[in-house]
Amino acid sequence: MRSTPNLRLKVTLLVCSLVLPATLGLGAADKSEGEVRALIKKVGSTPPEWFQATPLRYPKTLDLSWTDTPGAPWDPSKNVGQFIWTTINENESRWKEGIRFLHYFLVLNQKDPGLSTKTMNALAPMYHNLHQDWARAAFWWEQAGNTDNIDLAHCYFKLGSKAMATRILRRYESDGTRHCSVARLWSELGENDKALKMALQTAEETPDVGFLAAGDICRVMGRSQQALGYYQKVLDTPLGARDLKQSKERAKASMEAVKLVDTLDVKRVPDGIYRDSSVGYSGQVFVEVSVGGGRISDVKVTRHTEKQWYSSLTDTRRQILLKQGAKGVDATSGATITSEAMLNATLKALAKGQK
Repeated sequence: MRSTPNLRLKVTLLVCSLVLPATLGLGAADKSEGEVRALIKKVGSTPPEWFQATPLRYPKTLDLSWTDTPGAPWDPSKNVGQFIWTTINENESRWKEGIRFLHYFLVLNQKDPGLSTKTMNALAPMYHNLHQDWARAAFWWEQAGNTDNIDLAHCYFKLGSKAMATRILRRYESDGTRHCSVARLWSELGENDKALKMALQTAEETPDVGFLAAGDICRVMGRSQQALGYYQKVLDTPLGARDLKQSKERAKASMEAVKLVDTLDVKRVPDGIYRDSSVGYSGQVFVEVSVGGGRISDVKVTRHTEKQWYSSLTDTRRQILLKQGAKGVDATSGATITSEAMLNATLKALAKGQK
């Protein structure tokens, strides 16, 4: 663990008036480590452009000692972690307020190193998961001394350094960690063979999880038949102590979608709006796809019951519009299940209209 960061810097964050773009870096450029670290330092030590205009709003009944009591009733009006999870994360209109609150909370507890670190480790994923603000997320994970986590590697890649991301991933590789989040990030970095190998290693212990990841990775690689084979292995996995219902539903939905990818031609879809749904993490994700002049003009999620990672819906929409279809759309990292559902539902909706 690194030493406690300069607390004066945290106070500066609350009053600083310097404004910079909230989201920088797309993982497209190949930057040096020095360039990425300079960017993280420059952006991370400043508030987002909307910070000053965002109200500080939280229940006055909130226990600001942030005491977690195992077995206590769920109460977002009292528990800080539950307030963040339920009130902030599940309500997009309050995402900015979440950042404002945690910065306030950080200043409030600047003399408590343990609570300061806990707050930083909540602030970083909020910037990463909700705002896709890679520089500020990386800054706060680094300030907390949490420098080995997968999401930080993701930030480094998005900010333009595959080398920095790879260095973290190799630590997991060397200690024998078998985790699909590592495999999926290897895939996003373009190291698909390495990603597939790790997914299949995971399948040795948890077949449905590993084979789902393997299918998703092959899907991104354009290996449709291989992807179908891995999804079928999920369907063939015998029932055991774990509930495999969701995994089997996802595998079935992805098989249907993969079969549509190679036959879909948006130019053969008449102008109009097409609707369908696919299985997400906590229920069906419903989409509405608009087509005009042989192009996908918009993709909207009209209804869902997902509880986290709403930003993944925005990112998947961006990729679908950019690629004008599903080929090459990466649903292998981040909120895999949610983005996968949106992608599969979009394919099904377009297939309905194709002549």
